[in-house]
Amino acid sequence: MQIQERPWQTLLGVGMVLILIPLAFRMEPARFEPFTRLSTWQFLALGIALTMEASVIAILASIPLALFFALARHSGPPWLRYPVIGVIEGIRALPLLGLMFYLFLRLSALGRQMGIDALTRPDAAVIAALWLYTGAVNGEALRAAILSLPRGQWEAASSLGLTFGQAMRLVILPQAFRRALPPLVAQFATLVKDTSLGAIIGFIELYRRGVILFQGERNPLETLYVVSVIYFLINYTMGRMASALERQLGLDRG
Repeated sequence: MQIQERPWQTLLGVGMVLILIPLAFRMEPARFEPFTRLSTWQFLALGIALTMEASVIAILASIPLALFFALARHSGPPWLRYPVIGVIEGIRALPLLGLMFYLFLRLSALGRQMGIDALTRPDAAVIAALWLYTGAVNGEALRAAILSLPRGQWEAASSLGLTFGQAMRLVILPQAFRRALPPLVAQFATLVKDTSLGAIIGFIELYRRGVILFQGERNPLETLYVVSVIYFLINYTMGRMASALERQLGLDRG
């Protein structure tokens, strides 16, 4: 029998851990004093806003890209399938940090040539790298979900006189998205944390602002603890939203 966790149980468990961590690492209450100032939270709030902006844009843009990758690799013509396979495997093999740095150099040069200042900004490279990487990873998750469906689903669609496109749209993809939802949500949570890699190219998001803060206040443990709690709250909220969407779409039924 499967035991279903309730949100309050999760929060209770996490709350206990959050209380124990400062005690285990002997954090000093006096070093949390910067977090009683409005200026500190204004500084971090801008980092949260930049992190969420990059994450949401990359997440939303990666969904159609993942769908394209999955369908092209699963049932595309050879002239499309093999280049897509090369792109997917190449992106997945590259370190995300390297991809981000490369895109920053390329987009900056392109932006200067075309006179488009937006392309020279670090957040453009961060969003582009996260978009490509997440699209490739989730494309493979979606393709695996399509392949995992019983052959009888295709046969049933064919017996109803549906074309390949109709069968994919009405029968196969809804079930594939249902099966792929857990890894998709997990990858989205990873994406939020991966925005911190943008600090290497000057993207001053949440984590980097935490580093700047503790370098001035000399309280690294306490600052990183608070930043970690913020990341948890963001990802937990996203998880709850995904669960609510799952229930609304009827995907939580066995």
